[in-house]
Amino acid sequence: MQPLRDISIKKKLYFIVGTMAILIAIELFALWFSIHTLSSVRALVGAEGLWSKAQKDATYQLQKYYNTHNEEDFQNFQRFMKVPMGDHLTRLELLKKNPDMKIAHQGFVEGRVHPEDIDGMIKLLRRFYKVDYINKAISAWTKGDSLIGHLILIGETLHTEITSPAPSLEKLNKAVEAIDPLNHRLTIVEDDFSYILGEGSRWLENLILRLLFLVALTVEITGLVLTISVSRGIARGLNEITKVSKKIARGDLRKRATVFSQDEIGQVATAINQMTEQLISSNNELGQFAYIASHDLQEPLKTITNYVGLFREEYKDKFDENAEKYLEAVARAAKRMQKLIKDILDYSDLGQNKNNSLINCSQLLEGVLSDMAVSIKESNTKINCGSLPVINGYSSLNYLFQNLISNAIKFGKKDIITVINITAQDRGNEWLFAVTDNGIGIDQMNYERIFAIFQKLHSQKKYTGTGIGLAHCKKIVELHGGKIWVESEIQMGSTFYFTIPKNIAI
Repeated sequence: MQPLRDISIKKKLYFIVGTMAILIAIELFALWFSIHTLSSVRALVGAEGLWSKAQKDATYQLQKYYNTHNEEDFQNFQRFMKVPMGDHLTRLELLKKNPDMKIAHQGFVEGRVHPEDIDGMIKLLRRFYKVDYINKAISAWTKGDSLIGHLILIGETLHTEITSPAPSLEKLNKAVEAIDPLNHRLTIVEDDFSYILGEGSRWLENLILRLLFLVALTVEITGLVLTISVSRGIARGLNEITKVSKKIARGDLRKRATVFSQDEIGQVATAINQMTEQLISSNNELGQFAYIASHDLQEPLKTITNYVGLFREEYKDKFDENAEKYLEAVARAAKRMQKLIKDILDYSDLGQNKNNSLINCSQLLEGVLSDMAVSIKESNTKINCGSLPVINGYSSLNYLFQNLISNAIKFGKKDIITVINITAQDRGNEWLFAVTDNGIGIDQMNYERIFAIFQKLHSQKKYTGTGIGLAHCKKIVELHGGKIWVESEIQMGSTFYFTIPKNIAI
């Protein structure tokens, strides 16, 4: 920390806060990049599904055309083939040294990829084409395009024969017999593509989690090192000044304060040394001692006293109010990031364990309420629970209830007792749960937004949180094959509904 030694304490604190802000910004950027990359992988998997479905539909229409000789069936075959041919156009364009992005974009549009996913998919393919998983996926895609070309030739052969004045039954049979083997080969390629992307997605997810953990650890260590370094520098300088001042007060003028830095504390130490030299010089002129004692000595002593008083008042426990404020801001920021990773890791890990079991929801809720007993008591919350069923589900259900209850408490009205009602209704093939509160409510325009990850409707100062809780709830419900939604009015409370199917699809 040598470069920090000779700058002012104020600038040191600004440096710490600035460094932490930069590191946190880097972490947030890494998080944003990670989420967008994973989203692009998901979109690429979805595009493969559209490719595969279109190919199967096209094959069916071609076989149907062989049997019916209906021109409409052939036109349907051509229509379905536009999807893989659009993707083919994109692949060929992206292989070029300087691809035309408009052509690549249009190819994915013809491949029925959602417009909002296209740019991310193109960037993924261009950025990571050298990564083994993406490279293998592109190879499988290339092989699939080659087989699609054979399917198109078969279609053209059938169409030529069927529309000819004297169709050759032998040629028609030969062409149609080649469809099933070709379709089988395409299925293998499609499976390989999906498997490779799945493996790549898991690899990328693990890499991202390690990266985020490393960045978070860097933020923690850097903040700790900077804080300890600055605080030790302040403490060492003040201790040196105190020690020398005591010796001077006893009349020992031999000791000099060590100047560790050129900041405010170093300036005080220099002033003490200068005062000591002046005292020694003054002692050699006893005739002027009274004058020195009354003026030249008192002024430096007053300066020292004011400096010490100022430090004691403004740097309590070695830190002034600004320092405490800045360091508290750093501490709050560190705590918030710990909470976000933990929530991302929890969010990311959700669904890894697919072992479902019979869960007594009443007993599960009792455990949740027991864990939250302190929060419930401090917030003066009343919770009413109806008879809850025994269901086939996953252990993550406790997080679902915990998040919904925690949100109801957090967004309760300050002037009334928060009341939370939890019920369950049998709807034949599923259970409908409802968690109702009498809190501040939610505007209808935000019904969907609140379930998106990192979405917060309120000021962080007023309602703390990471914006992951309801996204976590949505993922838990969808893991069970159910749905979650909210009905609410501003200042009239909210009801969160979610369904859990009785037969979970594993």
